[in-house]
Amino acid sequence: MISKQFFSTILNFFIIFLLFYSCEGVNNLQVHGYCKEAAHSDPNLSYAFCVASLEANPRSKKADLEELLNITLHLTISNATNIASSIKQLLDGKNFDPYTRGALKDCLELYLDADSSLHDAICDFKSKDYFKANLDASAAMDSAITCEDDFKEKKGVVSPLTRENDTFFQLTAMVLAFLKMLSS
Repeated sequence: MISKQFFSTILNFFIIFLLFYSCEGVNNLQVHGYCKEAAHSDPNLSYAFCVASLEANPRSKKADLEELLNITLHLTISNATNIASSIKQLLDGKNFDPYTRGALKDCLELYLDADSSLHDAICDFKSKDYFKANLDASAAMDSAITCEDDFKEKKGVVSPLTRENDTFFQLTAMVLAFLKMLSS
């Protein structure tokens, strides 16, 4: 009797385990599917970056496209805030030549503006105004490009923010791709 009951309990746990992990796999495939579509629609967007960014957030496992966009918008805002903070630390801690210092100050303003644009994009998204959300996210994306270009204008100046600009660009590319999917 005990062995049948033990076997039955083990079998039930095994079935529950399989059901749980098969659902997780399906949801994980959903993230991969949306990232594949996003990367296909924008050659500048890395599929691996998209997947890694979303899989780092546990909420993405059960998210539909709208929730993935919401997660990505919040990730992007957090990233803009972190970049602005890093720029402030660079300006406070290191001695830069006047040109580099000026470019860093410009980048700081750009990322503060990007943060504001992304908050507007969230409001637009919540009100289902995907066109306006797209405009706001595009304005935010330009911050990374303009910041990086500021350093390239003077020969010999190397941007201390290349990695940060690239990451922010990728996140905003995800936002724009997901907005495009939602609006079509």
